[in-house]
Amino acid sequence: MKNIFKILLVVVSSALIAACGGGGGGGGTPNGPSATLRVYPPVDAISLPVGASGSTGIEVRGGTGPYGVISSDASVSAKLSSEGVLYISGNSDGTSTLTVYDESLPVQQVKITVTAKAVPLVSSAGTAVTLRPNQSTQFNIRGGVAPYSVNSSDTSTVNATISGSTVTVTGLPKAGSSTVLITDAAGATLSVTVTVQVGTLSASPASITGAAATTTTVAINGGVAPYTVSSTNMSVATATVSGSSVSVGLVALGSSNVTITDAANQSVVISVTVNSSVLQVSPANQTVDEKSATPTTLTYLIAGGTAPYTPLVSPADQSFFTTLSVTANTLTATLPISSATVRCVTADKVIPIDIYDSKLVKQTVSVTIKDGGAVACP
Repeated sequence: MKNIFKILLVVVSSALIAACGGGGGGGGTPNGPSATLRVYPPVDAISLPVGASGSTGIEVRGGTGPYGVISSDASVSAKLSSEGVLYISGNSDGTSTLTVYDESLPVQQVKITVTAKAVPLVSSAGTAVTLRPNQSTQFNIRGGVAPYSVNSSDTSTVNATISGSTVTVTGLPKAGSSTVLITDAAGATLSVTVTVQVGTLSASPASITGAAATTTTVAINGGVAPYTVSSTNMSVATATVSGSSVSVGLVALGSSNVTITDAANQSVVISVTVNSSVLQVSPANQTVDEKSATPTTLTYLIAGGTAPYTPLVSPADQSFFTTLSVTANTLTATLPISSATVRCVTADKVIPIDIYDSKLVKQTVSVTIKDGGAVACP
């Protein structure tokens, strides 16, 4: 500000000199004890912004030192350096008459009219800013009188700080608006409205129906991260969150509500219905000996899950069974007589049987064929 101020004054003074046709370094008036008191460059009016302060580049010449200067109004302050250079400061809106004098006061005087005018405060962002939660932006302040201060009318919605002439505003996880007030050293103010827009929280799917022992993934949309989840009945459904994804585990027959809450305290409820209990097949294992004169039929009881049920064994093990089927809630597995080649094993053999329900929930049981030891396989 000081440098700009000085340059402007020099330009104005040069124009005046040219107009007056003055010459020489004395500004048209002889030097020496008899010289007339004057300022050089000659100038009779100056304008400056409030807050500007520094050298005008104007020198007091002629007359008889020491020199002095007085200001008629507090809106402008003035002083002379030891070299007789005029320094002025704009304190507030107003006009002052500066009187430069020498020791002959009031015989010799030079009067300069100085007008100080405040430059309005403005921001590079205008008067309105829109943010998302946790988003920050910066804008610059111009005009007025530094230093500046800043205040947010709602610190739960918008945080505002200032460094020099740069204001930083941050949207917090709460929808709403705040007035950010910038105040300069002279008490002038500028208001910037900062609005925090929070997207509506939603989740997909909005409801879940399924069998126990299955898991469904729910996608979170909108709202403000981080998110938290809870279940009203953990024995029916569990819920865990990772980023914007919720894993809902179906535990047992019944109903539960899973609530998703964001950092802005918005919430959405997912209704969960478990329409079947956990698929169970028992016993887990049955044992037959390879030595048997008759076919061996084994039965397993199926409970829970969602009918119909389907038993499967690996292709390599299919030849060990003559029957492998489900009727109602009973799995029947029949193994051939011991004289059949397929019944003979050289060591104990465990054959897994996978039972799937209609939701593709799986339970596995097994049959163990015990090696008879002395019997040699064909």
